Amino acid sequence: MRLAGKGAIVIGASRGMGKQMALRLARGGADVAVAARTERPGQSAEPGTIHQTAEEIRAMGRRAIPIRVDLADGKDVDAMCRQAIRELGRVDILIHSIQYRGPGYLSMFEDTTVEQLDTQVAVNLMSAVRACKIIVPQMKAQGGGIIILVTSAAGEFEMPGMPGHASTGLGYPMTKAALTRFMRSLDKEVRQHNIAVIGLDPGFIFSEHVEVGRVGNDYHGWDSRLALPMDVPAETARYLCTCPDPMWYSGKNIRAADFVQEHCLWPLR
Repeated sequence: MRLAGKGAIVIGASRGMGKQMALRLARGGADVAVAARTERPGQSAEPGTIHQTAEEIRAMGRRAIPIRVDLADGKDVDAMCRQAIRELGRVDILIHSIQYRGPGYLSMFEDTTVEQLDTQVAVNLMSAVRACKIIVPQMKAQGGGIIILVTSAAGEFEMPGMPGHASTGLGYPMTKAALTRFMRSLDKEVRQHNIAVIGLDPGFIFSEHVEVGRVGNDYHGWDSRLALPMDVPAETARYLCTCPDPMWYSGKNIRAADFVQEHCLWPLR
Protein backbone atom coordinates (compact mmCIF):
# COMPACT_ATOMS: atom_id res chain seq x y z
CA MET A 1 0.00 0.00 0.00
CA ARG A 2 1.31 3.43 -0.93
CA LEU A 3 1.01 6.07 1.78
CA ALA A 4 0.86 9.03 -0.60
CA GLY A 5 -2.58 10.58 -0.41
CA LYS A 6 -3.63 8.49 2.58
CA GLY A 7 -5.02 9.85 5.84
CA ALA A 8 -4.01 8.52 9.25
CA ILE A 9 -4.99 9.08 12.87
CA VAL A 10 -2.29 8.32 15.42
CA ILE A 11 -3.61 8.44 18.99
CA GLY A 12 -0.80 9.02 21.45
CA ALA A 13 1.43 10.93 19.04
CA SER A 14 2.77 13.73 21.23
CA ARG A 15 5.76 11.58 22.15
CA GLY A 16 7.04 8.02 22.36
CA MET A 17 6.21 5.24 19.93
CA GLY A 18 3.10 7.03 18.72
CA LYS A 19 5.10 10.05 17.62
CA GLN A 20 7.66 7.91 15.82
CA MET A 21 4.89 6.01 14.04
CA ALA A 22 3.24 9.27 12.97
CA LEU A 23 6.53 10.61 11.60
CA ARG A 24 7.16 7.45 9.61
CA LEU A 25 3.71 7.55 8.04
CA ALA A 26 4.21 11.20 7.12
CA ARG A 27 7.65 10.47 5.69
CA GLY A 28 5.98 7.93 3.44
CA GLY A 29 3.49 10.51 2.17
CA ALA A 30 0.50 10.28 4.53
CA ASP A 31 -1.36 13.19 6.09
CA VAL A 32 -1.69 12.66 9.83
CA ALA A 33 -4.09 13.65 12.61
CA VAL A 34 -1.86 13.89 15.70
CA ALA A 35 -3.98 13.15 18.77
CA ALA A 36 -2.95 13.27 22.43
CA ARG A 37 -3.61 15.21 25.62
CA THR A 38 -0.39 17.26 25.82
CA GLU A 39 -0.63 20.48 23.82
CA ARG A 40 1.92 22.75 25.48
CA PRO A 41 5.41 22.34 27.01
CA GLY A 42 5.37 21.82 30.76
CA GLN A 43 1.94 20.21 30.75
CA SER A 44 3.65 16.85 31.25
CA ALA A 45 6.81 15.78 33.05
CA GLU A 46 7.86 14.24 29.74
CA PRO A 47 8.86 16.25 26.64
CA GLY A 48 6.66 16.44 23.56
CA THR A 49 3.35 17.98 22.46
CA ILE A 50 0.89 17.40 19.64
CA HIS A 51 1.94 20.71 18.10
CA GLN A 52 5.63 19.79 18.09
CA THR A 53 4.86 16.53 16.32
CA ALA A 54 2.63 18.36 13.86
CA GLU A 55 5.41 20.85 13.09
CA GLU A 56 7.82 18.03 12.29
CA ILE A 57 5.26 16.47 9.95
CA ARG A 58 4.63 19.77 8.18
CA ALA A 59 8.37 20.16 7.70
CA MET A 60 8.15 17.00 5.57
CA GLY A 61 5.59 18.69 3.34
CA ARG A 62 2.61 16.73 4.68
CA ARG A 63 -0.60 17.93 6.36
CA ALA A 64 -0.79 17.56 10.12
CA ILE A 65 -3.93 18.04 12.22
CA PRO A 66 -3.12 18.38 15.94
CA ILE A 67 -6.09 17.32 18.07
CA ARG A 68 -6.12 17.62 21.84
CA VAL A 69 -8.07 14.71 23.36
CA ASP A 70 -8.82 13.43 26.85
CA LEU A 71 -9.08 9.68 26.33
CA ALA A 72 -10.89 9.24 29.65
CA ASP A 73 -13.78 11.23 28.18
CA GLY A 74 -15.74 9.20 25.64
CA LYS A 75 -17.33 12.24 24.02
CA ASP A 76 -13.88 13.74 23.55
CA VAL A 77 -12.74 10.59 21.75
CA ASP A 78 -15.78 10.69 19.47
CA ALA A 79 -15.18 14.36 18.65
CA MET A 80 -11.51 13.64 17.88
CA CYS A 81 -12.43 10.98 15.33
CA ARG A 82 -15.06 13.12 13.65
CA GLN A 83 -12.66 16.06 13.42
CA ALA A 84 -9.96 13.87 11.88
CA ILE A 85 -12.36 12.50 9.26
CA ARG A 86 -13.67 15.97 8.48
CA GLU A 87 -10.27 17.66 8.15
CA LEU A 88 -8.34 14.82 6.50
CA GLY A 89 -11.17 13.91 4.16
CA ARG A 90 -10.54 10.19 4.65
CA VAL A 91 -8.95 7.90 7.23
CA ASP A 92 -7.08 4.90 5.87
CA ILE A 93 -5.01 4.14 8.98
CA LEU A 94 -5.87 4.25 12.67
CA ILE A 95 -3.10 3.66 15.23
CA HIS A 96 -3.91 3.52 18.93
CA SER A 97 -0.63 3.76 20.91
CA ILE A 98 -1.74 4.37 24.47
CA GLN A 99 -0.50 3.48 27.93
CA TYR A 100 -2.26 5.06 30.90
CA ARG A 101 0.26 6.19 33.53
CA GLY A 102 -1.86 8.19 35.94
CA PRO A 103 -2.95 7.38 39.51
CA GLY A 104 -3.18 3.63 40.06
CA TYR A 105 -0.75 2.75 37.26
CA LEU A 106 1.33 -0.24 38.42
CA SER A 107 -0.52 -0.29 41.77
CA MET A 108 -1.55 -3.58 43.32
CA PHE A 109 -5.24 -4.50 43.64
CA GLU A 110 -5.86 -3.32 47.21
CA ASP A 111 -4.00 -0.08 46.52
CA THR A 112 -6.05 0.74 43.41
CA THR A 113 -9.43 2.44 43.69
CA VAL A 114 -12.38 1.42 41.55
CA GLU A 115 -12.39 4.93 40.10
CA GLN A 116 -8.75 4.54 39.05
CA LEU A 117 -9.57 1.25 37.37
CA ASP A 118 -12.52 2.84 35.58
CA THR A 119 -10.16 5.47 34.19
CA GLN A 120 -7.64 2.88 33.05
CA VAL A 121 -10.37 0.93 31.27
CA ALA A 122 -11.56 4.12 29.58
CA VAL A 123 -8.10 5.19 28.44
CA ASN A 124 -6.40 1.90 27.54
CA LEU A 125 -9.41 0.03 26.19
CA MET A 126 -12.59 1.99 25.57
CA SER A 127 -10.87 4.86 23.75
CA ALA A 128 -9.78 2.29 21.14
CA VAL A 129 -13.26 0.75 21.01
CA ARG A 130 -14.93 4.13 20.59
CA ALA A 131 -12.46 5.22 17.91
CA CYS A 132 -13.09 2.03 15.95
CA LYS A 133 -16.84 2.50 16.36
CA ILE A 134 -16.61 5.72 14.35
CA ILE A 135 -13.71 4.91 12.01
CA VAL A 136 -14.78 1.40 10.90
CA PRO A 137 -17.96 2.49 9.04
CA GLN A 138 -15.94 5.12 7.17
CA MET A 139 -13.30 2.52 6.24
CA LYS A 140 -16.01 0.15 5.03
CA ALA A 141 -17.51 2.87 2.85
CA GLN A 142 -14.17 3.59 1.15
CA GLY A 143 -13.25 -0.07 0.64
CA GLY A 144 -10.84 -0.87 3.47
CA GLY A 145 -8.24 0.34 5.92
CA ILE A 146 -5.71 -0.61 8.56
CA ILE A 147 -6.18 -0.49 12.34
CA ILE A 148 -3.17 -1.05 14.60
CA LEU A 149 -3.77 -1.41 18.34
CA VAL A 150 -0.68 -1.33 20.56
CA THR A 151 -1.04 -4.25 22.96
CA SER A 152 1.35 -5.71 25.53
CA ALA A 153 2.74 -9.08 26.53
CA ALA A 154 1.48 -8.19 30.01
CA GLY A 155 -2.03 -8.85 28.68
CA GLU A 156 -1.18 -12.46 27.85
CA PHE A 157 1.63 -13.54 30.15
CA GLU A 158 2.72 -13.03 33.74
CA MET A 159 5.27 -10.20 33.85
CA PRO A 160 6.93 -10.40 37.29
CA GLY A 161 8.89 -7.41 38.53
CA MET A 162 12.37 -7.66 39.97
CA PRO A 163 12.80 -8.43 43.71
CA GLY A 164 11.36 -5.69 45.88
CA HIS A 165 9.15 -4.25 43.16
CA ALA A 166 5.54 -4.56 42.03
CA SER A 167 4.95 -6.18 38.67
CA THR A 168 2.69 -4.52 36.10
CA GLY A 169 -0.03 -3.93 38.68
CA LEU A 170 -3.68 -4.78 37.95
CA GLY A 171 -5.17 -2.23 35.55
CA TYR A 172 -2.49 -2.37 32.86
CA PRO A 173 -2.48 -6.13 32.15
CA MET A 174 -6.26 -6.33 32.56
CA THR A 175 -6.95 -3.62 30.00
CA LYS A 176 -4.28 -4.81 27.57
CA ALA A 177 -5.69 -8.34 27.70
CA ALA A 178 -9.11 -6.94 26.85
CA LEU A 179 -7.62 -4.86 24.03
CA THR A 180 -6.01 -7.96 22.52
CA ARG A 181 -9.31 -9.82 22.70
CA PHE A 182 -11.14 -6.88 21.14
CA MET A 183 -8.62 -6.82 18.28
CA ARG A 184 -9.22 -10.48 17.48
CA SER A 185 -12.99 -10.19 17.72
CA LEU A 186 -13.13 -7.08 15.54
CA ASP A 187 -10.95 -8.78 12.93
CA LYS A 188 -13.57 -11.50 12.47
CA GLU A 189 -16.27 -8.93 11.79
CA VAL A 190 -14.48 -6.55 9.43
CA ARG A 191 -11.96 -8.61 7.44
CA GLN A 192 -14.64 -9.21 4.79
CA HIS A 193 -14.56 -5.44 4.22
CA ASN A 194 -10.79 -5.41 3.61
CA ILE A 195 -10.08 -3.83 7.00
CA ALA A 196 -6.98 -5.23 8.72
CA VAL A 197 -7.07 -5.14 12.52
CA ILE A 198 -3.62 -5.86 13.92
CA GLY A 199 -2.22 -6.02 17.44
CA LEU A 200 1.30 -4.69 17.96
CA ASP A 201 3.17 -5.77 21.09
CA PRO A 202 6.13 -3.35 21.27
CA GLY A 203 8.00 -4.99 24.13
CA PHE A 204 9.87 -2.95 26.73
CA ILE A 205 10.69 0.30 24.95
CA PHE A 206 13.08 3.08 25.97
CA SER A 207 10.63 5.93 25.51
CA GLU A 208 10.52 9.28 27.27
CA HIS A 209 8.61 8.01 30.30
CA VAL A 210 11.25 5.35 30.92
CA GLU A 211 14.05 7.88 30.57
CA VAL A 212 12.34 10.34 32.92
CA GLY A 213 11.08 7.71 35.38
CA ARG A 214 14.14 5.52 35.83
CA VAL A 215 16.42 5.71 38.85
CA GLY A 216 19.83 4.84 37.52
CA ASN A 217 19.04 1.88 35.31
CA ASP A 218 15.96 0.86 37.29
CA TYR A 219 12.47 1.56 35.96
CA HIS A 220 9.93 0.08 38.37
CA GLY A 221 12.04 -3.06 38.65
CA TRP A 222 12.95 -3.26 34.98
CA ASP A 223 16.52 -2.77 33.78
CA SER A 224 16.31 0.13 31.34
CA ARG A 225 19.48 -1.09 29.61
CA LEU A 226 17.37 -3.95 28.23
CA ALA A 227 14.78 -1.63 26.69
CA LEU A 228 14.45 -1.52 22.90
CA PRO A 229 14.61 1.71 20.87
CA MET A 230 11.32 3.29 19.80
CA ASP A 231 12.41 2.58 16.21
CA VAL A 232 11.56 -1.10 16.67
CA PRO A 233 7.75 -0.77 17.07
CA ALA A 234 7.67 2.30 14.82
CA GLU A 235 9.34 0.49 11.95
CA THR A 236 7.05 -2.50 12.50
CA ALA A 237 3.99 -0.24 12.22
CA ARG A 238 5.35 1.38 9.06
CA TYR A 239 5.89 -2.01 7.45
CA LEU A 240 2.40 -3.22 8.39
CA CYS A 241 0.89 -0.11 6.79
CA THR A 242 2.86 -0.42 3.55
CA CYS A 243 3.30 -4.17 2.97
CA PRO A 244 1.62 -5.79 -0.08
CA ASP A 245 -1.03 -7.57 1.98
CA PRO A 246 -1.82 -6.15 5.45
CA MET A 247 -4.76 -8.58 5.67
CA TRP A 248 -2.25 -11.40 6.16
CA TYR A 249 -1.51 -9.96 9.61
CA SER A 250 -5.11 -9.16 10.57
CA GLY A 251 -6.19 -10.77 13.83
CA LYS A 252 -2.59 -11.41 14.86
CA ASN A 253 -0.68 -9.90 17.76
CA ILE A 254 2.69 -9.00 16.27
CA ARG A 255 5.77 -9.03 18.53
CA ALA A 256 7.82 -6.09 17.29
CA ALA A 257 11.24 -7.40 18.36
CA ASP A 258 10.75 -10.67 16.48
CA PHE A 259 9.07 -9.01 13.51
CA VAL A 260 11.88 -6.58 12.71
CA GLN A 261 14.39 -9.42 12.70
CA GLU A 262 12.25 -11.74 10.60
CA HIS A 263 11.71 -9.00 7.99
CA CYS A 264 15.24 -7.57 8.11
CA LEU A 265 13.98 -4.22 9.37
CA TRP A 266 16.50 -3.96 12.22
CA PRO A 267 19.09 -2.63 12.51
CA LEU A 268 17.56 0.16 10.45
CA ARG A 269 19.33 0.82 7.18
